[in-house]
Amino acid sequence: MKAFRCPSCGGEIRYDIQKKTMSCSYCGTEITREEYTEYLNQNGMYAANELVCPQCGASVLSYDDTIASFCSYCGSPVTFMQNTVEDSKPDGVVPFEVTEEAAERIYEKRLKEASIGPEWLREKGERKFVGIYMPYYVYDARARAHVKTTGDEHIVHGDRTTVKEYDMEFDVDSTYNGTRFDAAKAFPDSLSESVDTFDPDKAKEFDVTYLAGFYADGGNVKEEAYRGIVEKLVAGDVNSGFKYNGINVKPNNAVPETEITAKKVLFPVWLGIHKKGDRICYAAINGQNGNVAAEIPIDRWKYLKISIIVAAVLAVILNLVFTIRPGIFTWISAGILLIFGITLAKFAGNVYVREHHLDDIGLIGEEKFFDTASGGRTKWKFRIPGAVKFKAWWKTILGLLLFVAVIGSGTVEDAFFYGAAAVNIALAVWSAFDLIKQQNLLSSRDIPIFSMKRGGDENG
Repeated sequence: MKAFRCPSCGGEIRYDIQKKTMSCSYCGTEITREEYTEYLNQNGMYAANELVCPQCGASVLSYDDTIASFCSYCGSPVTFMQNTVEDSKPDGVVPFEVTEEAAERIYEKRLKEASIGPEWLREKGERKFVGIYMPYYVYDARARAHVKTTGDEHIVHGDRTTVKEYDMEFDVDSTYNGTRFDAAKAFPDSLSESVDTFDPDKAKEFDVTYLAGFYADGGNVKEEAYRGIVEKLVAGDVNSGFKYNGINVKPNNAVPETEITAKKVLFPVWLGIHKKGDRICYAAINGQNGNVAAEIPIDRWKYLKISIIVAAVLAVILNLVFTIRPGIFTWISAGILLIFGITLAKFAGNVYVREHHLDDIGLIGEEKFFDTASGGRTKWKFRIPGAVKFKAWWKTILGLLLFVAVIGSGTVEDAFFYGAAAVNIALAVWSAFDLIKQQNLLSSRDIPIFSMKRGGDENG
C-alpha cells in the first residue's frame, strides 16, 4: 500500500481541517491540495486499502499506511485483514470543518444535558471518535402528471357559509432536489438521517487529498435501492391536497411520470462507539456543522431517585391543595397506568422495528421494507405483530379490568377503591421499569455482524 507521504521528508501528511492545506506531522511542510494532487498524479502514489474486521465483517477504506486495530462499528480490538482495492470515484465530497477536539466537546456537552445517562458513558477512555467520509446518494427528481380531482371553496356571509364545489383538471410539472440516503449498510439509516443536516451546496469536486488522515466508506448499497422510495415520496407529494386561490384542492390518485437522477457524495462524520456487554451505543457528529446524534441509555437508579423525589413533591402538593377521595384516587391511578401503557406500546413497537432493521432500507432491501411499511410522505408506519403489542399492553389491560370491576360493582367500601388504586400504581411502576428497558434498547444496538460493511479506527 502506497501512502500519502510528505514530498519533503517522506513522513505522513494529512489534510488540515483548520488550515485547509496538506500538513506534514514530522517536518512541518505545508502545501496546498492542488500542489499535492499534482505531486500524486505525477508519481502515481495512492490507492485504497480495504481494512476488513474479522469479528463483524465491517470494512473501511484507508488511503494511507495506517494499520487499524479497533473496529468503529462493533467496538472490537482486532487486527484487520487488508486488501488493496479500486473504488468508484464519488461525484463530490464535503470536507471536514469540525475537528476531532471540537467533536469531543460537542459530545461532552450532549452528555451533560443527559442528566440521567449512565456514568460509564462519560468515561473518555472507553471511546474514540473516528473521522469517516460516509457516502450518500443524492437524488434529484422531476415529476409530470395530468391530474383530475375536485375542490371546494368556503365563502362566509355573516353567520352563513356557502360551499362551492369544483371539478378540477390541471398539469403538474415539479422538481425535487437533494433527497438523500446513505449508501453504507453499516451506517444505520436512523442514525444517518438524524445527523444529516449537511449543506450539499458546499460539496467540492472529488479530490482524494481531502481523505488524507481519514477513513472513507466506499458504500455497498446500490443506487437503485432507494429509487422506489424516491418515487413514492414524489407521488405522495404530487397527490397531496393543497390550497389554490382560496380553493381547497383535494388529494388525488394520479400516477406521475418521474425522472430520477442520482449522484454519490461523501459527507464527513465523526463516529464514536461505546461497547457495554453485548450492546453498543453510537454517537455520530456531523463533520460539517457539528450536529450530533447520540444514543444515550438511561440509568435506572438515577431515574428511580428522580421519580421518587418528584412523586413525593406532587403527593405533598396534592394533599395540601386537594382532598382526594378514594374513588377519585382510583380514577387517577387508572389514568396513570393507561398513559404508561400507551407509551410502553409505542416504545415496544419502535424496538421491534429497530431490532429487526425494518426502517433500514439499505440493509433489508426495498421489497421487505415495503412489505412492512406504509405511509411515507412525512413518516413511515410499520406493521407490528400482535404478540409484541400484547406483551406491552397486558399489565394495563389487567389494571383497567380491575378498575372497571370496582367502579361497576357499585361498592362504597373505601378498601376496594384503595386496593384497585394500589394494584394500578404497582402495575404502573412495573411498566415504568419496562419503559426504561425499552428506551435503553432503543439507545443501543446489538453488536453488528456484517457480511461486507465498512468501518475502522486506528487506535485501540
